Amino acid sequence: MKSDERLAAHQGKTHKVIIVGLGVTGIAVSYYLSKNNIQHVILEKSAEIGGIWSTQSWPGVRCDTEINSYSYSFKPFISAEPLVPGRAIARYLEEVVEHFQMKDRILFGVAVEKAVFDSQKSLWHIHTNLGRFTSAFLINANGYISDEPYAPPFVGAENFRGDIVHLSRLNESTRIENKRIILVGSGASAISAAPALCSNCRSLTLLQRSPSYIYEGNNKIGALTRITQTMYQTGISHPVKAMTFFARLKNDLIFVVFRQFPSIGRAFFNRHWKRSVDEKTFKESFQPSYNPWEQRIAVSIGLKDVLRSGKMRVVTGKIKSFAAGGVLLEDGRFIEAEMCILATGYNLRLFKFDLLLDDRKIDTRRINFYKGMMMGGIPNYFQPFGALHTSWTYRIEMVSRLITKIIVHMEKSKLKTVSVDRKNVPQKPRITPNYIMRCLSELPAIYGTLELPSIDNWFFFSFRKRNYKFSAGTETHSFPYILRASS
Repeated sequence: MKSDERLAAHQGKTHKVIIVGLGVTGIAVSYYLSKNNIQHVILEKSAEIGGIWSTQSWPGVRCDTEINSYSYSFKPFISAEPLVPGRAIARYLEEVVEHFQMKDRILFGVAVEKAVFDSQKSLWHIHTNLGRFTSAFLINANGYISDEPYAPPFVGAENFRGDIVHLSRLNESTRIENKRIILVGSGASAISAAPALCSNCRSLTLLQRSPSYIYEGNNKIGALTRITQTMYQTGISHPVKAMTFFARLKNDLIFVVFRQFPSIGRAFFNRHWKRSVDEKTFKESFQPSYNPWEQRIAVSIGLKDVLRSGKMRVVTGKIKSFAAGGVLLEDGRFIEAEMCILATGYNLRLFKFDLLLDDRKIDTRRINFYKGMMMGGIPNYFQPFGALHTSWTYRIEMVSRLITKIIVHMEKSKLKTVSVDRKNVPQKPRITPNYIMRCLSELPAIYGTLELPSIDNWFFFSFRKRNYKFSAGTETHSFPYILRASS
């Protein structure tokens, strides 16, 4: 069937479920819906599979979660490296889609503009650039990062003779050879990019406003992991699954210990870096003012080597202004450069399209977000959200299984709508990096779990009917917290 015919066929029917987005989250949801024979279609605005992993191609882009934890339980990623490049993850996701025959359910090039819930018919009408689609349930898997990165304004930027470009806009064609580069930032992206940039540029200065915690790994799997992977390839899957479980449990335990006993975490990172840099650099640039795991810990590969080589240095200070040949810091130091790369992070945007109840827009600011799955007062709507301090995929799978159980229950019981009450919930993010704190007043407030996936899986993700409001479709409902009439 031709693409236009496929599009028309999908628009002309009422689907059980529509999924928006074909990244890590959308693929996981599709797998569990298919496993339970729940009809669905996936709308993807781009022409590619993989979400952010298909759009980011800057030097050093990779996941800083070990791939045995980040890959799906139903199709583990077998690799000799724990941390794999972004393109490898994109190819892996393409393989998952191909292996589980998901392509027939995907419509590419379809960008959602708004979604309207018809309270009389208990249906979602999804308005897109290519027309309208209808479904009983809407699962928003469009991620949480805005298409536009965060780039703070700098005084005198127009005076700089070189290029000022955000890291997310770099690709293989960007010319950095033999240039003196300033890389502005200290988070995971900056730490991943720095060693890769050093392989081509003349020199690199990592300029950070304040130090961050960094863990340097050797990126080689251990003997036990290698054995379990070999067993998996021969058809014995349980050892790999057990290794993955214990790796995730270890990550949660480290998180808890470092948060509850920060002196242990500080001692660990002090020992980790003290022998790799000189005393002055260590005191100025490797001793954060906050406690371990209050922000995500960046994971580096090869950072110690480039620091020892002298091709890279770390400077801590705030930018006062740009000049023609570099950057002036507030303390009077001047850093010469021919190019400035901003690794200043991203803007968060969970809702990339408006949600409406009949003709009125739903106010999603600080909305209660039950289990990182359902928004208060919005019927038949799910938005799976992973854990920010550990494997995103692990909780996404938990959420996907629970969503599936809810829909199966509703089909068996002939129910039309499901929701959770809208209520005020304290906003208590588990980690507090700048990209969260900048827009905290706009973000949903997650509750209903410990935010520790290895524990949550046992105690908080069983299906219990009493936790939800179900309706057969004949009752009259009042859904509060509506913003305004839609034009």
